[in-house]
Amino acid sequence: MLVLTSLQVFAALKIQTSATGLPVSEEVVVAGEKLFKAKCQSCHQLDRRTTGPALAGVTERREMDWLVSWIRNNNELRQSGDADAIAIYNEYNGTAMNVFADLTDDQIKSILMYTENGPVAPVVVDGGGETPVLDEGLFNKTNKILFFLSLLVFIVVVLIIKTIDIVGKLTGREVIPWNNVNAALMLIFLIVGMIAGLYELSIHSKYLLLSNASSAHGGELDNMMKITFIITGFVFFVTQICLFWFSFKYRAKKGVKALHYPHNDKLEMIWTAIPAVVLTILVLGGLKAWNNINEKPSASTAQIEVFAQQFAWQVRYPGADGALGNSSHNLISEKSNPLGIAIPWKAKEILAELEADLKYYEEAKAGLPEKLGELKSTLGGRVGKDLKNHQKLIDDIESGKEASFYDLQMRRRNTQIKRIKLSLSGEAPLYSAAGNDDIISDEIHLIKDSTITFKLRSRDVIHSALMKEFRAQMNVVPGIPTQFTFTPITTTKQRRLDLNNPEFDYHIICNKICGNSHYNMKIKIVVETKEEYDKWMADQKATFAKEEVKEEVETAEPVEAPIEEPTEHSGEVALN
Repeated sequence: MLVLTSLQVFAALKIQTSATGLPVSEEVVVAGEKLFKAKCQSCHQLDRRTTGPALAGVTERREMDWLVSWIRNNNELRQSGDADAIAIYNEYNGTAMNVFADLTDDQIKSILMYTENGPVAPVVVDGGGETPVLDEGLFNKTNKILFFLSLLVFIVVVLIIKTIDIVGKLTGREVIPWNNVNAALMLIFLIVGMIAGLYELSIHSKYLLLSNASSAHGGELDNMMKITFIITGFVFFVTQICLFWFSFKYRAKKGVKALHYPHNDKLEMIWTAIPAVVLTILVLGGLKAWNNINEKPSASTAQIEVFAQQFAWQVRYPGADGALGNSSHNLISEKSNPLGIAIPWKAKEILAELEADLKYYEEAKAGLPEKLGELKSTLGGRVGKDLKNHQKLIDDIESGKEASFYDLQMRRRNTQIKRIKLSLSGEAPLYSAAGNDDIISDEIHLIKDSTITFKLRSRDVIHSALMKEFRAQMNVVPGIPTQFTFTPITTTKQRRLDLNNPEFDYHIICNKICGNSHYNMKIKIVVETKEEYDKWMADQKATFAKEEVKEEVETAEPVEAPIEEPTEHSGEVALN
């Protein structure tokens, strides 16, 4: 038996380059896989359509230059009038793909090489054969057949019962003693249900997260959960056994009259007081634990910022100064400042970007009559989806929808320009040197036994940062910064050994349904020793490092008129 990686197979076949133009190498594909998982996997899979299309074979369907432009900034490509970009946008109901202006051409091509070649997984070759792959299509068909067969059996059973009832009514005798049947079913359901429940608990109890917490405070939460499970489990078993046993024992019988027992003060006081006392103890214990866990961290506690947006996380580390720079949603730019870090020269770059956008939209609006004429002149000969998309463009222009869109974009950018200029005027308290050496990453690295505070921000909707192994969760709310402080106590390597799973990784996952790709919104957390962390940090570069960083904040001309803050219905919201 011979085991080869997929790249070794390609080499054996003498495939030297891919559609990307880069030489095929395991290193490039691995790098592409890492970027794919960090940037793309929340919305795309290789083999099936999710929020976005399946990406396997995408380099055969599209030109490489077009793919690079689309991935880097699909908004710009669409705004340029590219027919394919507009068609994809319409096909997915106006859902725009995230912009990745921070990726270089080679990084984008490495992602595309990964989509060409797939994961670098071993291929087992034995006498020319390969490892069999499950035919998911056949699997799905089998499920559908079983479902319809089960439905058919259910219908037949219902019809038989209906027939028996009709026979009983015609003969005047009960063919089946349903009262006894139902009582027996109650007893069977009790026995089978209890056995099944205990069996399920025995094989899946490891997923209850009642032990092996990877944070210092996790043990306290695990103990609370164990106490809660013991109490509620005892109540569950007692009440369920009584419920089904009484239903069996006290079923209706001929000649037996039911006892009417409407009221008992003592019994009602007992079953009201006991749950009230138990629940009070549990709630007070939880409140005490919450206060202990959320105690205000000391001033020396390290901080990182975790930034959420549909459907990805990014993390920001302080640089050598140990302090995170300020940020503002007005400074968010898809192209150059996705987290809105307050840096003067970056703010000026964003102003230039916004002014260029304004010029583009002004020219685009002025050119609508000419564009309409071109669209009408090229309408003939188009069929199917191409015709539908072409006609939609014509309808949007003639109805004024396209012009309204340009007006809205210009109002948004004018509002953002005013706000940025206002922030740069006077003493500009928003800006400081702390953000100059900040580091933005797609992975979170933490030091074992070192307390860390997560500063949480959201760009769009409510997310929830769940770190289940650390027993930590906090909502991430747009406009309301939140935070959570904890101490990781188990490294990733040790956790892998404990679980006997070399592929295990800690993650932050989103625990709020934030959109179509919510289920796959996650970021990897690596817990390591101080030495390993320092080595990783030494390889990181300040995201906004620039020679002009010492440049002083220039005083912009003051805004002549007061800025009217946009309302919910005005449409004049900040660009991002």
